Amino acid sequence: MTIKKHGGIFGRNPTFNDVNVDGDLTVSGNLSANIEATTVTADSTVPLTVNRTGSQGDTIQIEDDGTKIGTVGVKNGALFLADVSGTGLRFESNGIVMTDGDGDKVAASYSLGLGAYPIGSIFLGSGHGIYMDGNNGTANFFDDYEEGTFDVTLVPITSGSITLDSSNNALAYTKIGRAVTVTGAIVISSVGSPVGDYVNVVGLPFNIGNFTDISERFAPSITYRDNSASTFLATGGIALAGESQFRIQKSANTFGANDDIYFNFTYFV
Repeated sequence: MTIKKHGGIFGRNPTFNDVNVDGDLTVSGNLSANIEATTVTADSTVPLTVNRTGSQGDTIQIEDDGTKIGTVGVKNGALFLADVSGTGLRFESNGIVMTDGDGDKVAASYSLGLGAYPIGSIFLGSGHGIYMDGNNGTANFFDDYEEGTFDVTLVPITSGSITLDSSNNALAYTKIGRAVTVTGAIVISSVGSPVGDYVNVVGLPFNIGNFTDISERFAPSITYRDNSASTFLATGGIALAGESQFRIQKSANTFGANDDIYFNFTYFV
């Protein structure tokens, strides 16, 4: 059966089977349909428009066997999707916020992912991060995590040269916010004489913070293994503010071939 536009009068509460509408169908009142599935198709235009007028609120109500379980609607000009339990999302012009079941914004403690059902990775753009403890100040902003490896060279302070065995060196770093933790094990391959007691380890992954107070400079934890004497020495050192290096001193003897240097410390950029 096809109902033509201007197709006549069928009386009150008519019942139709297998109806095709040729043109526009306008309904004054409620339209109920007991159907298994509906497909709305349109050629190069919006297939379906749902327009609530007069007030804002639920626009589409979703039910399960006659029981309301959620809604899609508009609140204060913003689209929201909410569950009857009171968990929802509202899409503002500059962000997505949590809502209650009516689409009103709430400062909720909802989780993204639950227990044994975690979500996947989160990709943040450059300059973006996470604010902690419900605050939006700089002190609560976490915007940087990085880990990797790096290479160093040993530069004598006075004279001589030191060559490292790069095949046996192991250096790694982890950067969390402003804090950089570096660990390293480096092997001296050869020494060009003469080399004094002091050398700079050059090549930290980030410059040490340029602190104005000299007390902010700190002594890294360094161990030197003298293979010729088969001894381990606690070695003095100082981190150089504003630079990507730190200085170490081997007491008693100068640096020698096949000796090892181990270090582990944290500094702030």
